[in-house]
Amino acid sequence: MTNRIRFAFALTLLCAALSTGALASSMYVVQGIAGRNYATSTDPTFPVDILLNDEVCYVHGLPFGSISGPLTFFPGTYDVKVSIANTLAPCSESPLIDQTVTIDARSDYSAVLTLNEEGKPTLLTFKNNLSPVAANMARLLFAQAANSPALQVILQNTTTKKLYTYAVNPDTLLDVNLPADDYTIEINQGTTTLVASTPLRLFSQSANLLYAIGQASNDTVVLETRTLRGVI
Repeated sequence: MTNRIRFAFALTLLCAALSTGALASSMYVVQGIAGRNYATSTDPTFPVDILLNDEVCYVHGLPFGSISGPLTFFPGTYDVKVSIANTLAPCSESPLIDQTVTIDARSDYSAVLTLNEEGKPTLLTFKNNLSPVAANMARLLFAQAANSPALQVILQNTTTKKLYTYAVNPDTLLDVNLPADDYTIEINQGTTTLVASTPLRLFSQSANLLYAIGQASNDTVVLETRTLRGVI
């Protein structure tokens, strides 16, 4: 009888874990603050640590321009503290960012560290659309997380030479589907080119996470990308 009770209890725990796991969500964390934009004396790579709920040092030493993830989160609300990295005692420095993030079930997010209009570190979150992509098509998810006014994003299909031009406001996510093919992408602010023409491959049935990060006034804007294949 005792063995049966233990087995039933273990089975209950397993079912609960599987049920919770089925609700899990994912997140990509992007370090978008260049050190020279924060302070002249700061390490240009500006590595940071990320602490969750004052308990788990979830990310260690993430430098500018890096993407961490996908990280798994269960649904709920999380307190996120971002601090300058400490290699000897990770997550022990005073937080530069202290924000609350709410995670929905079965969702995908991008969390981008950036500077707000006052030049203070902040965390922007974007909910990524990972619904199925049709055959021979690709989804482009462009997060405007740079410290900059509205950006102009220009893509050119290198096969057909067709141009696709979009205006993307600060702190917003461009979500478009394009024919799968080879492209070039260029990012401008007015007449100023922030990111010169760069090759971009859009695979069939892929979701392409693109992040504009850095600061326009300091010529530190860069484009970081992550491709997710088999979005079906």
